[in-house]
Amino acid sequence: MNIIITKIVAFFTSLITMLSAVFCPPKPIIPEFPEATERVQTAFDEGEFVMGDNDLVISPDGDDSNPGTVDLPLKTFEKAKEILKETASDEAVTVWFREGTYCIDEKINFNADDRSNVLYRSYPDEKVEFSGSKAISGWSETEINGVKAFVTDVPVESEDDYFRSLFKGDKRLSRSNYPKEGTFKIADPLTSEAIAPENDASFFTHSVAFKAHASDVLDFANPEDIDIKIMHFWCDDLLPVHYVDANTGRIETEKASAMTVRVDDNYIFENVKEALSLPGEWYLDRTEQKLYYIPEEGDTVDNTTLYAGVTEELITFTNAENIAFQGIDFINTDWNHVDGIHTGNPFPASHPLYGNIKYGTDHPQAAFEIPPAIYISASSEINFTDCRFENISYTAIKFDKASTDCLIKTCMFNEIGANAVFIHGDFVVPASTKNIDVIDCHISKYGRIFNNAIGILLTHAIDCDLTNNEIHDGWYTCVSVGWNWGYSDNPTNNIRICDNLIYNIGNGWLSDMGGIYTLGIHPDTVISGNEIYNVGCDEGAYGYGGWGIYLDEGSSGIVVEKNLVYDCSSETFHQHYGKDNVIRNNIFAFGGEGAFLITRKEEHNSLTATNNIFVVDDALIHPFVPDKGQFVDNNNLYWDYKNGGNVYSGYSMDFFERKSMVIMTAKGYYNNAIFADPLFKDAENRDFTLALNSPVLETGFEAWENNAGTKTLF
Repeated sequence: MNIIITKIVAFFTSLITMLSAVFCPPKPIIPEFPEATERVQTAFDEGEFVMGDNDLVISPDGDDSNPGTVDLPLKTFEKAKEILKETASDEAVTVWFREGTYCIDEKINFNADDRSNVLYRSYPDEKVEFSGSKAISGWSETEINGVKAFVTDVPVESEDDYFRSLFKGDKRLSRSNYPKEGTFKIADPLTSEAIAPENDASFFTHSVAFKAHASDVLDFANPEDIDIKIMHFWCDDLLPVHYVDANTGRIETEKASAMTVRVDDNYIFENVKEALSLPGEWYLDRTEQKLYYIPEEGDTVDNTTLYAGVTEELITFTNAENIAFQGIDFINTDWNHVDGIHTGNPFPASHPLYGNIKYGTDHPQAAFEIPPAIYISASSEINFTDCRFENISYTAIKFDKASTDCLIKTCMFNEIGANAVFIHGDFVVPASTKNIDVIDCHISKYGRIFNNAIGILLTHAIDCDLTNNEIHDGWYTCVSVGWNWGYSDNPTNNIRICDNLIYNIGNGWLSDMGGIYTLGIHPDTVISGNEIYNVGCDEGAYGYGGWGIYLDEGSSGIVVEKNLVYDCSSETFHQHYGKDNVIRNNIFAFGGEGAFLITRKEEHNSLTATNNIFVVDDALIHPFVPDKGQFVDNNNLYWDYKNGGNVYSGYSMDFFERKSMVIMTAKGYYNNAIFADPLFKDAENRDFTLALNSPVLETGFEAWENNAGTKTLF
């Protein structure tokens, strides 16, 4: 009986509140605003050159027979390593690199035999590059596809000579893609020829053949040079072509798809000779052993030097200790199709297309199996400060298998083929990979080749700080933490994802993504002080899920507080399912499909949402709210910039599918809520500076620095 009386009182209280807002609007409040604040990036101090007793100097003009002094420097990295192994002292040593480009044509390996307590760094105010590329010149003029082009001879005698990356200055040049704009659509997935695994045939059927619309297929001169990129849900498959029938549209590939191919899936052709036409594009013809390049303005056959990737991996550390890099640029590496180790070749030898397959199938999530240019395994105190990673075609850097106490600070990552930073360990509890921090870094244009990659991916690790980074312009999630689906033990815990600036991700290419994404139970993890905006999912037939903060598959015990999230194609906050998460003191604004979504009703409390601001513009506050008991809400502010305090929940904003605040309050939602304009300084232009006299302060909301919308850190 008491419950019924409580609901009746709540219903009439909400009804009176709504009617008062319509017929007796309050007197306008004159807002008062605090002084603006800005995020601050930690600056790198170049310092001064001080030559220690055991220090060494390396120069492109040096000689490995020299002693490694300023006047008589060494020439190679490898020689410095050899000398340091022979020194008995364990005092700190610096290896100074003078300005220039150092080509790494074979991977450099550090292990337990290498001297520890060594800093490899650039000479102050000098630019030092470790490059995985070689120069290409010797051009002559020609014409291809009716367009002026440059051409040069490039020996391609084996697969090792076939490069897939070409650079000009600090820019990655584009292979010739088809179509030039937009995508094609799969006509027929040829499901009967696919292999359906027992665990999930709906999502993870493997295909090596499909049909294109015949009008989309050209009579390709070199189909074996072409790659097919198919986009589906949260995965893109990059598949080398085996065979094309221009008449029927049938296409066969040399690698099986990781996910199910469907009618109308988006796809493109990459590296098509017949499509070479735009300035800056290139094509390597293995049959002719010639490289074609469409010149950009100012290019001549004499002044054009391009750089082809020759090395995929630069440096590895195995059982190494206390080695640091400072002020070094790692640039221009190549890529190849990865022989996926997750599922290998899923086709039986009896399958008629078995003989086509040259590569194992990739893991379908987060570019998980893409190798790194720099790999750290079972090592400690491997640090990178003020380094630049640019035009890296695989993952830039990976900490793996019991690596501990490592740091990446004030580094820049740009034009990265897969993940920028990957922190991973074995599935053991407690995790053996720990204390890996990524701080004050700038990560842009990640996942440029393997599109489902992550800015910072962390799986099976503990006690890590991912703080004060600026991450943007990727095709998929910016920060992903956890790698365990459901409520079983999870090695990942005590992760601080704080004060990051995250924006312009998704860009309508893939689906099921978040600015910040979590998996599994990790009760000491905190997501705080982040600004996230412009998250956009695929708008096609199968597109969904461009969320700001996304707690997926069993995410539990996580504190989400003092975050500013806005302009997401779906909801600004989404929890699929989880337990006892705390969502407090956040600003969630302008979700395209709503503000706050939980997709699974569970017996336990999914989350507690208190002291938050939820604002929309003619959109739902709670899209699809099931029965009460799913979560606790208390002391939140709600406002719709079109409908005022009369906010809606439900399946859509259609009249018969939406439920008013009165109905929702009667159901037990909107406890102690305020339905009022929060008084942002300029919400229309995304300035969320909160007025000092905002009514939200009556709910116990605590304003914090940087809640205005900073736009950029760097």
